[in-house]
Amino acid sequence: MRIGIVSDTHDNKAKVKAIFSYMQEQGIKTVIHLGDLISPFVLDWINDTYSGRLILVRGNNDGELLFTLKKTERYSYEYHEDPSVIELDGKKIAIMHKPIFIDLLADKVDFILYGHTHKKEIKNTGKTIIINPGEACGYLTGEATFALLDLDTGEVKIERA
Repeated sequence: MRIGIVSDTHDNKAKVKAIFSYMQEQGIKTVIHLGDLISPFVLDWINDTYSGRLILVRGNNDGELLFTLKKTERYSYEYHEDPSVIELDGKKIAIMHKPIFIDLLADKVDFILYGHTHKKEIKNTGKTIIINPGEACGYLTGEATFALLDLDTGEVKIERA
C-alpha cells in the first residue's frame, strides 16, 4: 500500500491543489497531513482535488480548531492530536507535527512521520523508518516537497510539487 505524506502547507493554495491532484492522479488512497494546514479552508481545497482518505495531525500554527474539526467531520477526514500512533495496513505509524519522542518511539513502531522543521529527512534507526517530507508550501526552503511511502517495502520517495 502506497501512502502520501504532506506537511506544512501553510495556506499555499497552488501547492495544495498541485500535491493533492498528483495524489489523486497516482491513485494514492491515503494521505497523512502532518500539521500546519493553518486555515480550515485548506480542507476545502483538498476536498476539491482529492477523494481519498485524509488523516490529519494538529500543527503548532493551526488555528480555528472548532471550524477545522467541523470540516474534517463534513469531509469524513480523520483528525488526531499531536503526537498519535495509528495503524495502517498492519503497520504501526507514529504521526506528529513536532519531532518529539522520536528516540522513545524508535523500534516500537514501523514508521515515524513528522513535519514542523520544513527540512526533508529519511532515516533508518533499527527497525523504524523516520520521515519528514519537508515543506509543502515551499516558503522557507524555496522547494515544495511531499513524500510517497510504500508501507510494504519501506521505500520512500521525496517528490517536488
